[in-house]
Amino acid sequence: MFFGNKAFWLGTIGSAVFLAVFVILFVDFDKIGGVLGDANYAYVAPSLLFYFIAVWFRSARWKFLLRPLLGSPRKSVYAVVIVGYMANNLIPVRIGEVVRSYYLSLREGCSAPAAFGTIAVERATDVLALLFFLAAAGLMGTVGVERAVGDMSSNVPGGAAVLATAALLPFIAVFAVVLIISTTSSETVLGWFSRLMFMVGKSIRTRLLGIARRLLEGLTVVSSPADLAKVFAWSLPVWASEAVMYYLIAVGFDLRPVFDSQIEFIAAILVFTSAANLAGVLPSTAGSWGPFDFFGAAALVALGVGQEVAAAYALTVHVVLWVPPTVVGAVLLVLDGNSLSGLMKGVNEPDQLIIRESSSV
Repeated sequence: MFFGNKAFWLGTIGSAVFLAVFVILFVDFDKIGGVLGDANYAYVAPSLLFYFIAVWFRSARWKFLLRPLLGSPRKSVYAVVIVGYMANNLIPVRIGEVVRSYYLSLREGCSAPAAFGTIAVERATDVLALLFFLAAAGLMGTVGVERAVGDMSSNVPGGAAVLATAALLPFIAVFAVVLIISTTSSETVLGWFSRLMFMVGKSIRTRLLGIARRLLEGLTVVSSPADLAKVFAWSLPVWASEAVMYYLIAVGFDLRPVFDSQIEFIAAILVFTSAANLAGVLPSTAGSWGPFDFFGAAALVALGVGQEVAAAYALTVHVVLWVPPTVVGAVLLVLDGNSLSGLMKGVNEPDQLIIRESSSV
C-alpha cells in the first residue's frame, strides 16, 4: 500500500538521514549508555499526566472546531484523538490525521473530509503556538537562543530561510485558504477547482467536487480573525502542558544545573519544545523519528547541554511521547469494537483518497 508512494520513500529517506546525522554528531554509545543509566525515571510517571492533559486540551480545541459540523458530539472526542496519534505513530505518510477524521465520521456520522478540514486548521495553529513559544523563550533571555537557531539552520540545506519557510508554510497555506474562503463564496471556490480539473472526466470531477465541498465545510469553521484567535488560545495550553512534560523529564536528567537560573532552564525547555516539534514538518517516517530527535538535541547542545546528555534526553522524551498514545489508542480501539486495519480499509475507499493525498504532502 505504501511502498509505491513517493511520500513514503521521501519520509523514510528523511528519517534515515536525520537519524544518521543525529548518531554521528551526538551519540557516543559508551557515554550515552551511562547518561541513560544515571537518569532518574521517577519523573516519567508524573510527566505522563501532563501529556494526557495536553491531549484533553487538544480534544477540547477540536470540539470547538467541530461545533458547526456536529453541535455536541455523541461520543468522546478524546478517544478519537488518541487513536489518531496511535495511527500517526504506526503508519507512515502521516496518515493518522486521515484515520482520525474517518474514525470520527464512523462514530458521529459526519463528513470525513469536513473533519479533516478542521484538523488542517489545528495543525496551522499548532505551528503558530510553537513559534510563539520560541519567541517567548527569546524574550525570557535564554542564553544562546539566537545561536541555537543559527546552529540548527546551518544543518539544513538553504539555511535559516529554508528552516523558517518549512516551519511557516503549513500555517501560511491554511491561513491563506481560510482567508480566501471567508471572503469568497464556496460556489466560487468550487468553480475554481472545477476549472483546474478540466482534464478529469465528468463523473470523477463530480465526485471530487463533492469531496471538496465537504472539505470546505471543515475549513470554514474558522471564518474570521476572531475565530482563529480562539483556536490559537486553545493551542497555548496544549503545548504548555506538553512543555511541562518535557520539563519534568529534564529534571530527571539533571539539566537544571546547566543553566544559570530557573528562568533560563524553563526557556530552554520552550526552545526544545518548539525546535523538536516544528521539525515534524520535515520529511520523516511514522512517529517523526529522526527530525524530532536531531533538532531537539541540536537545540539543547547549542544552549550549552552536553552532546550525550542532549541526545539521551531527546530520545527519552520521544519514547515517552510515542509509547502511551500507541498503547492507549490500541486499547481504546479494541474496546470500541474496531481495529486499525479496519479503519485503514475505510480510509482506502475512493471518497477518502483526496484527504489521504492531502495528508502526505
